[in-house]
Amino acid sequence: MAELRSRAFLVAGALVATTSCGPSQVAPTDPEEVAQKPLPAEPVDIEAERVEPDSGHSPDARAPILDVMVDENRRWAEALAERREEPGYYVAYQVVDNERYSFQAEGGSLVTDEDDTARVLDVEVRVGTPEMDNRHPLSDERMTAFQRMPRLGRAPLQDDEHSLRRQLWLETDRRYREGALQLRNVQTQSRMRAQSERSPDFSHEEPTVFIQREAELALDSDAWRERIRDCSHRAKSGVATRAQCRADFQRTTVYFVNSEGSELQQSYITARLNVQVGVKADDGMPLARSEERFAASPEELADADELAAMIDQATSDLEALHDAPVAEPYAGPAILDGRAAAVFMHEVFGHRVEAHRQEHRQSGQTFADKVGELIMPNWMDVYDDPTIARLNGRPLSGHYRFDDEGVRAQRATLVDEGVLSGFVQGRQPLEGFPNSNGHGRKEPGHLAVSRQGNLVVDTRRSVSEDELEKRLLAEIERQDKPYGMIFTEIAGGMTNTHRLGPQAFQVSPVMAYRLYPDGRRQLVRGVDISGTPLAALASIRAAGRPVETFNGMCGAESGWVPVSASSPSLLLSSLEIERSYEPEHEPPVLSPPD
Repeated sequence: MAELRSRAFLVAGALVATTSCGPSQVAPTDPEEVAQKPLPAEPVDIEAERVEPDSGHSPDARAPILDVMVDENRRWAEALAERREEPGYYVAYQVVDNERYSFQAEGGSLVTDEDDTARVLDVEVRVGTPEMDNRHPLSDERMTAFQRMPRLGRAPLQDDEHSLRRQLWLETDRRYREGALQLRNVQTQSRMRAQSERSPDFSHEEPTVFIQREAELALDSDAWRERIRDCSHRAKSGVATRAQCRADFQRTTVYFVNSEGSELQQSYITARLNVQVGVKADDGMPLARSEERFAASPEELADADELAAMIDQATSDLEALHDAPVAEPYAGPAILDGRAAAVFMHEVFGHRVEAHRQEHRQSGQTFADKVGELIMPNWMDVYDDPTIARLNGRPLSGHYRFDDEGVRAQRATLVDEGVLSGFVQGRQPLEGFPNSNGHGRKEPGHLAVSRQGNLVVDTRRSVSEDELEKRLLAEIERQDKPYGMIFTEIAGGMTNTHRLGPQAFQVSPVMAYRLYPDGRRQLVRGVDISGTPLAALASIRAAGRPVETFNGMCGAESGWVPVSASSPSLLLSSLEIERSYEPEHEPPVLSPPD
């Protein structure tokens, strides 16, 4: 199961979809004509700022730690290649160096003030051959879980050559012995069962050498402490009984070498700011509303005016939610505003075109045999491009230069004019797709698999937001529904891609509105969007403007990785909502203190 979340300490930076609760224009008298009217040939506006992965190569900035890693990697690769029974044919080292600062305040008081440095070591050893190795999928779920167990070593914080060599020696020996054991399990399974035709387990990729200067994290900690305290004090207004503001800043430097000859040194800054307010409704339902921003430096994070707007948006929306009725289950036409549509596409489509899911026997394989088939309207294009650093002026958290398998980030074309064209792919080949497109990703300590980076939905035809709402009103009348739905702000979502469960998705909106035939809007609460992917994609009828972005953290079998999803608003002829899960709760015994 994959999951996308918006969390105070994980997520920042997204375009905010503002909505008006006033009356809308009433649909023309012929709803059938409006609902079926072709979209004008006007594409959505996408201005992408890309970074070439090897731009800024600075050999003179090479850190000594990289030379130690290269030397030890070469020593191990030569030794393991000579082992006849269980040869180690690929060795990769990744050292991740983090410097992190976190400040969080609640109700005007600082509750978190942390600064931390950490350096971790991640070693991968492939045992066997590229055609069949220790990472070969196993039918026994218990053994598969063993394959995926997090494995993370420590690395010395100082660049002490002897200590680093010793840790590399210990971890490589461990990883090789584990890999040899796993290979025996794979070989046993292969002898016991007739193996169906499948692709090799690993692809050869051209080695790359890239050295990036270490990023500088300039931070006025005292100023940020005061800013976060003041933010949480101002956010505690109206009905809010909880008011949190949090800022996270991190410098990450990644060193990577492998036995193919790749040598990479990457360094970058991330900055995240979150405002969250909450309250219990009169019936006891917990309610929360948050605003997040993501940036590539502390200086780019929200200024005073934008922070004030974030606080106002969160508190005013919470006031409205507090008075809103609980939603009833519903199926009918709906609009997903840009951010909601972005999460929808990430969950419904994105996870199902991650390449490693196409060959795993227990995966749902929704799109495994659909390359070349029309799977969504012919005016839609979808691609994943980690080289995009900014989209329409907003920084994307899914941007990176090289993936966690040492492969240069590349644009992966997924859908072209509605036709499925490819997959996001790491170094596990697929039939017809023998090489990686730079999407092998992981959290340190996990095994890399194909994952999304920056998913972008592009449309060759679109309408204005007003026209999109007219079409929703027309669908409401055409289907004789009492109302339609509009979803704006979103908390996150999840999807199941395993055959043990239904091939379903769930998206959790925060701001959900009923749109009545007379144009009136009504906010409701306690709702989840659910459904199955093929039916949901087939129900897309129109796209609006502009494109909006959701930045977040996505969790799957290779851990949590930063991602972004960007999409225009989408009109669907049929979408199902259900009441969201709620733990047992009761109204507070006392009213909150003054």
